[in-house]
Amino acid sequence: MAVYASHNDLDRMGIIPRGSPRQSDFMFVAGTVTKKMSEIVRRVYDQMPEPRYVISVGSCANSGGIFNTYSTVQGCDTFLPIDVYIPGCPPRPEAFIDGIIKLQEKIKAEQFRWSRWR
Repeated sequence: MAVYASHNDLDRMGIIPRGSPRQSDFMFVAGTVTKKMSEIVRRVYDQMPEPRYVISVGSCANSGGIFNTYSTVQGCDTFLPIDVYIPGCPPRPEAFIDGIIKLQEKIKAEQFRWSRWR
């Protein structure tokens, strides 16, 4: 929530939250993900248009955190292709913005068939 506040305003970086996965470019996976939830998260990912990107936020999403139980997924990279990992528990707003900037740099470096520079 601090990232969307006036001090770290994400709107100036072009990030606007969308309610539908069909209008989204990338998704944040934040918090503990259970095995039952992983199927739903994967379905939301599959509904997103190409190209699509995923940012894993926090130690619970990155590695399961302190919850090493039978129902907790030990890292979102087991069922999703993760582009950027943001460490921390909870992550600082500066780390959050740094992860978004890293994703923007990765997107700029990609080459697609319809890209301007090949």
